[in-house]
Amino acid sequence: MRALSRDRRGGVSILFAAGVPFILGMTAFAVDVGSASLEARRLQGVADAAALAAASDPSHAQAAAQSAVTASGWPHAIQVTATTGNYVRDAGTPVGQRFTADAYATDAVRVKLETPSPTYFARIFGQDSIDLSRTATAAQTRLAAFSIGSRLASLNGGLLNSYLSALTGSNIGLTVMDYNGLAGADIDLFGYLSALRTSAHLDAATFDDVVNAQVTRAQALNALAAALDAGHPTQAAAIRTMAASVSGGSLSLSALVDPGELGNQGSGGTGIASVNALAMATAMLQVAAPDRQVSLDLGAGVAGLASTKVTIAIGARPSQSPWITVTGNGAPIIRTAQARLYIEAQAGTAALPGIGGLVSVKVPVFVELASAEGRLSSIDCSSAASRGVTIEAKPSPGEAAIAAVDTSKLSDFTTPVTLSDAKLVDTLLVDVTGRAVIDLGSAESWQSLRFDADAIAAKTPQTVSSGTAVTGLAQSLAGQTALKVQVLGLPISVTPLIQAVGGQLGLLAPSIDSLIDLATGTLGVHYGQADVRVTGMRCGTAALVA
Repeated sequence: MRALSRDRRGGVSILFAAGVPFILGMTAFAVDVGSASLEARRLQGVADAAALAAASDPSHAQAAAQSAVTASGWPHAIQVTATTGNYVRDAGTPVGQRFTADAYATDAVRVKLETPSPTYFARIFGQDSIDLSRTATAAQTRLAAFSIGSRLASLNGGLLNSYLSALTGSNIGLTVMDYNGLAGADIDLFGYLSALRTSAHLDAATFDDVVNAQVTRAQALNALAAALDAGHPTQAAAIRTMAASVSGGSLSLSALVDPGELGNQGSGGTGIASVNALAMATAMLQVAAPDRQVSLDLGAGVAGLASTKVTIAIGARPSQSPWITVTGNGAPIIRTAQARLYIEAQAGTAALPGIGGLVSVKVPVFVELASAEGRLSSIDCSSAASRGVTIEAKPSPGEAAIAAVDTSKLSDFTTPVTLSDAKLVDTLLVDVTGRAVIDLGSAESWQSLRFDADAIAAKTPQTVSSGTAVTGLAQSLAGQTALKVQVLGLPISVTPLIQAVGGQLGLLAPSIDSLIDLATGTLGVHYGQADVRVTGMRCGTAALVA
């Protein structure tokens, strides 16, 4: 026994015999887990195909998913569960929370497949299969293009020429007929971006590259003319005249245009987004203007007024707040630019009680407008009869006043404008001052606008209005102006003078209102209102989203 205990021969055989079960177990684990992993990858491919099939026909999602799985020839028993729901394409939402189940939804489908994967070596230990489960989510590609901004109620070639000339530091010499033609002409947005790539000689692979590139004002306008050539040659010639009048200055269209999901494409997109030629030209020149505040002397060019001076200041657009967008969700929110308008209107001379001689009444009117806002609420692709787009919008709040302001500070939108009493009558011995302020609304709630297929095809705009919208702004201000008379040693009756000045304000108000409407419309904004236009929608094929 002592000799046997000292004998070490055959030890390896004993250790090997003891380790055989462990080696077999590890082999079983490696082979069976590897097989299950391969099966899982194949199952994911089947789930993807089933989700795409189901999302292409959400009303029959379960049957479509089951048919796709059957067609795959999956060799084992498999359970197919198709769940319809809504999918939110929002980068700010965690991926796992973007799909919400809804039995009545027609937007997206999540498919779950469950199947056993047979084992080989593990059967020795009583494990016949490994349960596998894979999911895939697909959603229909839905896009809508829309813009926000107020229409021009009427056109005044003199005001437009003066404004655009002041923006460019040149002399824009278009006629009222030219402006009317441009106001009635639309261009295809992505056709324009393709023309800009050529006009500006851009080495740009995608539409995102085009809108982010710096281009000159002339290049941007010449591309607009190229986009107008096919259907609007007369308007194209007018834009080329404008382009020839400007020199220098550059801009990036990213402040105005968001190509959305089409931004990573280098072509296509035709037919989904349209923009008005005059609005596009004006917006581009505003963005490229070296000075965002301009002063215009219209002289006696406004009916009913002896002289008129207008100062306009445009605020910078908020970051990531374009003017037109192509999107499938509630982002981005599009906005108009902030604007400040100061009008110094003067009436012809008139005799006023107690003063003697002829005196002219001067009326300074200040209007401040914040941004109007719009965002996509939903796209309905469920049936041909119900196709449409719903937009939520808010009108632009602000204030209006008969008051004197420091025009040198109008362009500083970080600081409120100080309002002072306006001197309406200024003589050596008698002055009449006054001030009136109207709140044009503060925080408005979102208002819903539904655009059906006919409205989208016709590109018909819809308007949201503030609950505190004012009709006849200057007239309303004139009626609320508190007048004060400062008399230097004259025994005159104050009451008749106040009544006479008030009467003059009432006479001037309609002309000032027309000018306010025209000036704010030229800027693409309007007090208490916002126009929204949906120019296209697309209900595309299903795509995997998660």
